[in-house]
Amino acid sequence: MTPTTQYRRTILIVEDDTPLREILKLIVQAYPHDFLFAADGRSALELDQEVSPDLVLIDMGLPDMTGLKLGQMLRQRNGNRQRLIAFTGFSSEDYRKQAQQAGFNDFYLKPMGLDEMEQTFTTILAPFEHSPNQHD
Repeated sequence: MTPTTQYRRTILIVEDDTPLREILKLIVQAYPHDFLFAADGRSALELDQEVSPDLVLIDMGLPDMTGLKLGQMLRQRNGNRQRLIAFTGFSSEDYRKQAQQAGFNDFYLKPMGLDEMEQTFTTILAPFEHSPNQHD
């Protein structure tokens, strides 16, 4: 089943693992949004400045900074204008609380199977199904 939406969004996925990034690219092709990908925090900050994404999905273990730091920087720069989602293998409750304190809206654990990953994207993108973009 192909997901549909009335409103097109810009979504930035920050993931340094190349094979996972390629899998994510295949999964998101089913969604009618504009997806951008960054492999590190610096590239993510540059893309954020250029395109102002509505949603940023961030791996917590990036090569140049922590995902927590990137989330804090995006939150300081953009306020609550964009949703921030932590996508991580760090499963402790303490880390989940740190992500919440850093300004993340939600927290998803990886690794996950392909079916679970597809369901996760459906869940993450659900708030965009019937709400207009504030930039529209």
